[in-house]
This record gives sequence, C-alpha cells and structure tokens, in this order.
Amino acid sequence: MPKSRQDHKSLVKSLIDHFTSNGLEIQYANYDGYEKPFVINRHAPDIIAFDRQNQLGYIGEVKTCSELVEQTTREQFEDFSNKLMKSGKSERVKLPLFIAVPHECESKIPQTLRDYKLDSRKNIHVIGF
Repeated sequence: MPKSRQDHKSLVKSLIDHFTSNGLEIQYANYDGYEKPFVINRHAPDIIAFDRQNQLGYIGEVKTCSELVEQTTREQFEDFSNKLMKSGKSERVKLPLFIAVPHECESKIPQTLRDYKLDSRKNIHVIGF
C-alpha cells in the first residue's frame, strides 16, 4: 500500500508510534489494545498522551484529506487547541495538539487553520504520514 493512501486507523498507529518514540505515554487511543479517549468539550480525540517529566498532556487527532473540510473537524481543532492543563508543573499551559494527516494533504493544513482562525495557535503541530 503506498504511503499516501493511509486510512484513519494506520494514521492513528503512526501517531501513537511518533508519540511513543518521543517518550510520551499513551493513556487513551482510538486503536486496538487501548482504552477509548474521553470527550473534550464536544468530541473525543484519537489519542491522549502524557509527558510525565513535564506533567503535560498531549492530544492527537487524525484526519484524512476529505475530513479537513467537515464542521466536526473545525469543532475538534477549536476545542482541542484550547484545552489547558488543570494541575501539575504545566498547570494552565495549553496542551499540544498534534494533527496527523496523509502526506498528500499536509500542505492544505495551513490554509485550513487560517480558515478556522486557528493559525495563530502555537500549540498546534501538524505531522504528515
């Protein structure tokens, strides 16, 4: 299967692997063998990870190219990028939001974030797989 034809599940697995390789602990994931993530405001993300050293949560959301224009996607990006840590060393720090997309639509994300008026949020990170 060519890399550019990734489906939602394989993108979730790629993001789990990315988080794990960066020393994060996967607490919840929309993937076999993990407990399902809980709802944050209106939607549940694909992954919730935790950096024990900095006591900071991470949110991972996977989107296929066609999902980028959906209203649900806009709500998720707004809600997840606004989430603050409630306690610990990183109290009141915005959680990093990692958006994973197939390589072929990675270049569309900056415009998508501008359209959603989220392009100034420094806690949003985009990864293409």
